Amino acid sequence: MYTITRLIGADLSGANLHGAYLNGANMLSAKFHGTILSGADLTGANLSKTSMKGAILRNTKLNNANLYNADLTEADLRGASFTGSNMTNVDLSDAIYDSFTKWPGEFDPEKFGAKIS
Repeated sequence: MYTITRLIGADLSGANLHGAYLNGANMLSAKFHGTILSGADLTGANLSKTSMKGAILRNTKLNNANLYNADLTEADLRGASFTGSNMTNVDLSDAIYDSFTKWPGEFDPEKFGAKIS
């Protein structure tokens, strides 16, 4: 298995990354506009969190993704879909979302630091 660990500033808009293994990857300021990340493993391992700080995830499909311990601070989550995703210990500090963003179950993004735009 090939593991991708560094995608800083990458533009993966519109890509199909269904089921991708991105555990602990650094995706600082990456662009995922309209990308399919459903079923992807975006967990942070130990102290090495998956970092998507400042990432653009507008209209991205993250259904059933594993975002345990992921860092989504300052990310643009407008229109993203997280239905069925594991968002335990996710950091959404200063991330923005809108009324079109879909969250898993009873998940409250504001408890994790997100703000509605």
